[in-house]
Amino acid sequence: MGEELFVRRASGLVRELEWYDVMLWALATPAASGMTYYAAKMLGDPTAYGGDPVMAFFIAGLLFLPLMLAFMVIATSFPRSSSLYVFVSRTLHPVLGYMSFWYFIIGGGCALGSGFLAYIGIKALAGPLAVAGVLTGNPTLLSLSYVVTDPVNQLVIALVVVVIVWLLNIFGARVLKWTMRVLITIPLIITIVALGGLALAGPNAFYNNWDRVFGPGTAEAITKLAYTGSYGDVKIDQPLTKVAYWDGTMSMLLWTLWAWTGLEVVTFIGSEVKHPTKSYIKGYIGGFLGVMILYLVNAFLIPFSGNYDFLAAYSYLKMDYPDQLSAILKGLPTPDPSVPFVVSVVLMNPAIAIIVGVTYFLWYLNTIIPIWVAGVRGFFSMAFDRMLPEKLAEVSPKWASPTWANHVMAIVALFGVLFTYLDALGSTLAAAVVSFMDFSCLFFVWPVGLALMLAPWWRPDLHKQMTWQSKALLFTVGALTFAIGWYFMIFTAYKELLVMLVNIIVGVVGVAIFAAMSARNRSRGIEVEKIYYTIPPA
Repeated sequence: MGEELFVRRASGLVRELEWYDVMLWALATPAASGMTYYAAKMLGDPTAYGGDPVMAFFIAGLLFLPLMLAFMVIATSFPRSSSLYVFVSRTLHPVLGYMSFWYFIIGGGCALGSGFLAYIGIKALAGPLAVAGVLTGNPTLLSLSYVVTDPVNQLVIALVVVVIVWLLNIFGARVLKWTMRVLITIPLIITIVALGGLALAGPNAFYNNWDRVFGPGTAEAITKLAYTGSYGDVKIDQPLTKVAYWDGTMSMLLWTLWAWTGLEVVTFIGSEVKHPTKSYIKGYIGGFLGVMILYLVNAFLIPFSGNYDFLAAYSYLKMDYPDQLSAILKGLPTPDPSVPFVVSVVLMNPAIAIIVGVTYFLWYLNTIIPIWVAGVRGFFSMAFDRMLPEKLAEVSPKWASPTWANHVMAIVALFGVLFTYLDALGSTLAAAVVSFMDFSCLFFVWPVGLALMLAPWWRPDLHKQMTWQSKALLFTVGALTFAIGWYFMIFTAYKELLVMLVNIIVGVVGVAIFAAMSARNRSRGIEVEKIYYTIPPA
């Protein structure tokens, strides 16, 4: 009956990835926004100014530690494509497993999220290009700093990125493996060197160099405008004021929690990892520690080298009073506060600024590729279970890579680009879709925790296959994951009507497909219950 349950006797995928690939992917996927924007931008959040960014990143990492352990336990025990989906759907219920990961794959976790990141990632170049242009007096570089933040240009660049990533995925795990090794290693080395440059530059270097780049007196003007409410004829309604330490730190947590998302995507490539038990243990631990170290060093050096109060002032004005900030800088670019922007001003070298800008853009590309791979494997695994059209389970015999799942992923990612572009133009519907990405990205966490809690008693046959069989350990890790997952659910449950409608529509479409495929399977004599009682072949 095995061949009748699943689309094929074997997945058709091959084991290409080593433990250090797991580590690199686990490190690269969360790294983009956390290292590029949050450490600088969140300082100017009025509810967070006065908090401790290092502590906020550390606490967020501790909250993700149980999740990382849960992912590692499941991936080592059931190394299949979409390990988490396989485990949840077999342990709890097929519909709950399907819907949890339907939201994740369609939404902010993979498909729409890939398009979103492709659109916003190019903005990492804006600050470094602006600094290089001002330092050299080169009008082309200055104009490019505007070009990469123009919505139409971002749209075009994002479409090109989507096509490139789609093409990479056609060629399978071997090409992806070497692409990611290069695209992660080079930016990682440059990032470490850049952070070393911030440390050597000493305290307040960003503030001290600011006037040399953007004109005498502009640093003082920005500071006075942000904290007193006026500078000459330029005024703002609400000056920035500090909040209590823990109040600010907890508000920063709302930023830093998002910085840790992405650790889950390497569980989707279980069928393509060599020696999965050892690889996932070493890879996950190494990746988690690597992200933690990078985040903490980054969060310390940015306000240290940049001057906490000045960075907060600039960030606050850029977010809440961009016109007044432009008036202070007299027509010069006003890039988003970001790590590459800070590094460029601190190091005061045009060539280094451009290299740093490209490096941080590559961090976004390094995030897009793994979540794209996860989305493709998500579509593939559901089709392999016959719960999505079986065409999505097709694998190229030459490249050992899913074909139609990759094409569908590209189509949905293009919608992600389009909606992000329309959101930038002020579309209310597009803003609702972008907000839906938050909810869909983290919906799966609590079912994973619940499945771990119940597995020893609800599915003892699966429990016997697990690499860790301590019931107390599984229950504790599962309970913490379940609790944190519900926190995410409450946090991302936006009350706006359009956001709720988007959530409902995506959910109804998913259930309709599940019902239609279930009916089709039964008409062919395939019992759906048996599909979900069996772990699929690798």
